[in-house]
Amino acid sequence: MAMRTALQSLARVHKEIEDVNADFHSLRTVLKETENQLKWNFVMFPNDGALSHLPLIGELIIPDEYPDSPPVLHLFTRTFRFNVDAYRGMVSNDKKSTMCFDILNKKTAGGTWEPEYTISCLFASLMQALVSQRVPQTSGSDRPEFVTMIKLSQIKKEVKEAYESRKDIFPSLPLIPTIQATPIKAKRFVFTRLGESSTLDWLNFEEENIYVSQRIHLQDRKKTRTWSTLLDLRNLHPGVVFSVILSNKPGADLVGKKNDTILIRNGVTGTAAKKKAKEPIAWFYHGKPLNDRNLSVCVTVTNDQFTMAYKDDDTNTFLVHGDTPISKLEVAQIGRVDRMPFYLTILLKRRSGSQGFINVLDQKGFGYIHTPKIQIPETIQQTRPTSVKLVLGVEQTARLQGIIDFYNMGKDFKIQRGVASPAQCTLFDYSDYDNEESTKIISEVYTPLRDKVVEMNVTAIVADGDCVAVLTGAHRNSNKEAEVDSFVDRKVPPIVMRLRDNSVKQSGVDDLLRRIAEDPQKDWVHVGDTYIRLPQLIKVQGRLQFE
Repeated sequence: MAMRTALQSLARVHKEIEDVNADFHSLRTVLKETENQLKWNFVMFPNDGALSHLPLIGELIIPDEYPDSPPVLHLFTRTFRFNVDAYRGMVSNDKKSTMCFDILNKKTAGGTWEPEYTISCLFASLMQALVSQRVPQTSGSDRPEFVTMIKLSQIKKEVKEAYESRKDIFPSLPLIPTIQATPIKAKRFVFTRLGESSTLDWLNFEEENIYVSQRIHLQDRKKTRTWSTLLDLRNLHPGVVFSVILSNKPGADLVGKKNDTILIRNGVTGTAAKKKAKEPIAWFYHGKPLNDRNLSVCVTVTNDQFTMAYKDDDTNTFLVHGDTPISKLEVAQIGRVDRMPFYLTILLKRRSGSQGFINVLDQKGFGYIHTPKIQIPETIQQTRPTSVKLVLGVEQTARLQGIIDFYNMGKDFKIQRGVASPAQCTLFDYSDYDNEESTKIISEVYTPLRDKVVEMNVTAIVADGDCVAVLTGAHRNSNKEAEVDSFVDRKVPPIVMRLRDNSVKQSGVDDLLRRIAEDPQKDWVHVGDTYIRLPQLIKVQGRLQFE
């Protein structure tokens, strides 16, 4: 009986770990088995705050009493957060976690762990502690842990050393889910010193310097208004505080002490705040720190959105700085302010180090915002599409790359589908059918799906010495209505995710896919081919693109 119970517990663990790896977009965690069936290595990537986008390495240990007792977690990476680093000396103790959180102790020991909880719950709780500006304590109220530019440098050094010392565990890392910003035409913010009228092309940091934009208005429903500025942050050093504040008080009350102040604030450390009139200011983390590289940061304000985007050197595109907590400027977020003037204030405060400046670049008439709701152009309704593609987007693409990384498939190959080129597959090609059948497919199958999220199942991973691809199954809309006709299902192709190099020809990829289609079974006769049937279907979502 004891052996049966142990096997059941182990089966549950494997299922829960599969769930974590399949939900990389939400949990940003990948678990990898070791020679010890009760130990798993993990790498996780917080999405906000000082640790945002950084690989944190650790191990998970399953106790014999699981799930009555919680797993033991050892985080090898030092974070400089009190409860996270509380018991670093226990890193070799398989019975004690290095972190001090209630969920790591069962109720009889004063904790909150219950047998119904899962490994996903555990990592979700840990992630929340890592991205929260207020860290929960085992006794007393939450403890605020602000981050400084100097602490950011220390953290980055610790993360690099921890990863390099254990790089053999995760020789390749999954892509971090990011959101590509949408360009939009915008007027230029112009900045002046308080009390002066001349506009500036660079903003000095000498001691504490404050720069204020022209007056703008928000929540204007009659006319679309957009403003932006592009700032070059390459000269910032750890001794300089950089903050951007959208407020009804030009250059004043930058931390929201006055009752009538309304502000939205974001800074280089990823520490953010928002305040409505007659309410206290609320601080939290938002997005990644902006001191990673020689960044160009675009600040854009529309009638209903305040967004910071940074230029990614690898893709030469702008990525949204964070998620949406402080970006919306609707009544629900900041109250009704349509008749109130607002100003963008830039704060540069030098606490140590040399004096310097940041450049105000030419934004070339554009700003960058969160992607608006996709609208199908009217021309699509008037012309006959030659093809219909399903585009998964950056986040869903990163999820697929995370799954491939988990199985160590083509880790040295060139990424074919990623941030610069999100995953997509052709669902319909006009040349495959005669005119009558094509018209029927477009009108009956794809036209009703224009404004809906389309869901597709990823069933397997295939690879050879030249490429890595994922196999897809039936697709349906987000309302889980009936699947599309079977003749369309058969046309859903694999998605090629990685190629060995640019010399790999499409014919070689087609040969692999043809071999897979001939015999997707366990007994393989093609040496060098790999076929991994996923233990469960992975659902990914995208939208249709008519061409």
